[in-house]
Amino acid sequence: MKTFYVTDLTNGLSLSGEAFAIAEVMRMADKYERPYLKLVLADKTGKVDAKIWNDALAKSDQKIFKEGSVILIDGSVEDYRGKIQVTVTSAKRADESKLDDFIEKSQFDATEMMSELMSYVEKIEHKALRSIVQEMFKDEAFKTSYKFWPAAKSVHHDFRSGLLQHVLEMLNIAYSMKKFYPMANYDILTAGIILHDMGKFEEFSINGISTEYSKKGILVGHIPLGALTFDKYAKGKLSEDLYYHMLHMILAHHGEQQYGSPIVPATIEAVMLSYIDRLSDKARCAVQAVEDISPGEEFGKYNPWMENARFWKGGNYDDISEELEETLDKQNEEGDQLIFSSENE
Repeated sequence: MKTFYVTDLTNGLSLSGEAFAIAEVMRMADKYERPYLKLVLADKTGKVDAKIWNDALAKSDQKIFKEGSVILIDGSVEDYRGKIQVTVTSAKRADESKLDDFIEKSQFDATEMMSELMSYVEKIEHKALRSIVQEMFKDEAFKTSYKFWPAAKSVHHDFRSGLLQHVLEMLNIAYSMKKFYPMANYDILTAGIILHDMGKFEEFSINGISTEYSKKGILVGHIPLGALTFDKYAKGKLSEDLYYHMLHMILAHHGEQQYGSPIVPATIEAVMLSYIDRLSDKARCAVQAVEDISPGEEFGKYNPWMENARFWKGGNYDDISEELEETLDKQNEEGDQLIFSSENE
């Protein structure tokens, strides 16, 4: 049973026999060439950097330090350059049979999200296209991966059911635009959003709580893998134009060749998909950037994923709402006084 989660860690806290999963392991050497480990520890609430120095490392079983394993640690929590970090003084293997405490997951229920996703599949009016998408979800391995896969190894939606949440965010955004862009084909856009990241089921391999790139992921990448999966299900079942349009949606969804797309968006639907994808991605990055600001600090560190912006925690929307309400109340009072004065005159 865990006592402290990542979100509970504060400067000066001592940890004794506390369980965390290892998300990342980096073998390092200090200036005297003595080995030590940089770790990223994780549980269902998030991740935290940690170090185990040479003296503590020498007393520990080296075999337990692998990505995806769960360890019990003694140590201390400290502020390092404005960010919380754990110094591990001892570590031993923990029971890994129950991972629920250690897997960071979507705040939304995965079963409910899958139900919402399938309602979007039913919105596809083109029978052949809808049938192809439905056929994919009849594959239990595909459906299970879709329900639980992260959208990334790190950066955005990098948690259990993160890909599913990412896709639902995109679908909700897409349908909010329908009033203003009725000329777009929403069958193609819907199917494109649902299928655009399916190559990640082969790009990533999941080991316990750890997400790693597979051989296919490194050598091919999720965009071509997704196109190959679509071809397997759709070849010969669609008109030539629709078949190539759907391939284009998958191949162009990163928007620019420098970001991994072999082709840039060349249809209304592909452009919409690309920018909706980016909005969901960046909004999640912004949320994470604010959550990563250390307690007592107003600004975060330079964020390489967000144009090196330093995110501000001072945008307290509750306070803004209170201030706005006070301003409106004051304006209403002044208005009432003016009306009352006018009536007396």
